[in-house]
Amino acid sequence: MKKHNILKYIFVIFVIALIIYAIYLNKKGNEENIDENISQTDEENNLTTITTLRVSAVNLDTINPIISNNQNVQDISKLIYEPMLSVTEDYKIENCLAKEWISLNDTAYVVVLKEGVSWQGGGQLTATDVKFTIEQIQQIGSTSIYYSNVEHITNVEILSTYTVKITIDDKIPFFEYNLTFPIMSSKYYEEDTIATSAKNNNAPGTGKYMIGNITSTEIELKKNNTWWGLLEGKKLSLDTVLVKLYTSAGEAYNAFKLGNVDLITTQSLNYEDYIGTMGYNTAEYVGREYDFLALNCSSRILENEELRSAINYAIDKSNIITTVYENKYYTADFPISNENYLYNVEKVSSTYNTNKSKELLEDAGWELKNGNWQKYENYTTIRAKVNLVVNASNSSRVSVAEEIEKQLEEVGIIVNIIKASDSQYNRYLADKNYDMILTGKLIGISPDLTSYIGEDNLSNFDDPEAKELLREIADTSDSPDELQNKYKQLIRLVEEERPYISLYFNRCTVIYTQDLQGKVSPNFYNIFYNIEDWVRQY
Repeated sequence: MKKHNILKYIFVIFVIALIIYAIYLNKKGNEENIDENISQTDEENNLTTITTLRVSAVNLDTINPIISNNQNVQDISKLIYEPMLSVTEDYKIENCLAKEWISLNDTAYVVVLKEGVSWQGGGQLTATDVKFTIEQIQQIGSTSIYYSNVEHITNVEILSTYTVKITIDDKIPFFEYNLTFPIMSSKYYEEDTIATSAKNNNAPGTGKYMIGNITSTEIELKKNNTWWGLLEGKKLSLDTVLVKLYTSAGEAYNAFKLGNVDLITTQSLNYEDYIGTMGYNTAEYVGREYDFLALNCSSRILENEELRSAINYAIDKSNIITTVYENKYYTADFPISNENYLYNVEKVSSTYNTNKSKELLEDAGWELKNGNWQKYENYTTIRAKVNLVVNASNSSRVSVAEEIEKQLEEVGIIVNIIKASDSQYNRYLADKNYDMILTGKLIGISPDLTSYIGEDNLSNFDDPEAKELLREIADTSDSPDELQNKYKQLIRLVEEERPYISLYFNRCTVIYTQDLQGKVSPNFYNIFYNIEDWVRQY
């Protein structure tokens, strides 16, 4: 019995010792965590915060966005000048200088401006400035990138100090997206014109930053302490944006590599050759360049819907992008940006499926004979053989056409590539006398798809349901849910009828240093979303 009690006491003592040791370890761990947290806090407190951002501009012509054709200027100018309506990261329209806008009917709009918006050089924004800007852009004409925004405006009527009525010559779907051009000060250009003015580089804006000192190597943008956004509770963490001026992209890359620039933008596929692959961050976004195949629905061979769909399933877009563009483009399924809120479907999924391609043709009565699909119809044997027109001077597109030729011939669809000269290619586009043509467009911020499936489209696609959907979309209220539903129907119709095959978008990149803090989420309308919160810390 005695021995049993001794063992019991030893066990109790052992358990107590374990508990004491566990408490010790826990206390020590907490102390280490506290020390670590204190160390991290000290490190954070010791960070140096810099409120100057250095960006690059290559071959700058003028900082005035109305007459500049420089993409860097168009990006940077959004910090200085503002439009009546702006565009969000997912391409929704939103108020900027406008307090509200109203569609009176198909051809008349009223815009009510915010009151109390100050010009950086003094004075208040009024309806006179809107009228002046529109008339100046129209006077400059097609050399202004904003001419297409205003070319259909026939009258601008000032209804009050802050209210303007805009009349257009015909109904334009999503016309509100045209009201995204920068507004310029009429008072600054008194008895002067933007087209010929010698003072364009100092024109005041209403935006977050204002033009300060200008030298041959840089333009200083200073925080605009009278910006209306500050009065609405917004903030600007950066005090200064320095625009560093270079004569070539190579110079800009080198400046970034040397640490003299904090942010650059590029559409180049080979920027890593200049700056390496490490030591910086990137934010990629879908560019405006969109390439597609227009399939002629009135062509003798491609009037067959099943053949158009079979061609679509037989094309491996990802392989084309890898082979021709070194995997640096984005596959596309629809002619609006994948980032657009209206493209509310599974993002960019390749439809490549050769089995589906063969199945569609077999179900429609086609037979594979001697490596080529054939169909007996109306006492005639039809062969799956199509002409593909491509511009001979565009070497990348020629390579794409040759890849498409290989892919289609692997499934039994014969392709004859027509490499047309520039003049011949333009004639093909005008006359639409092709089976397929490889072409492209610059997509806009407006989600209007009339040019693709509306009147006089490149595919000769004439479908009552498509026309009705386009009409309903044009007449739809500004409810995002309602528009998304209509676009889902339109996407489904295009997938079924396949009047064209989307191929790819170009890829753009914002490259920035690791010490830049804040969310960088660009799109092709604006690269400076969220700049209010940006700072540099190291």
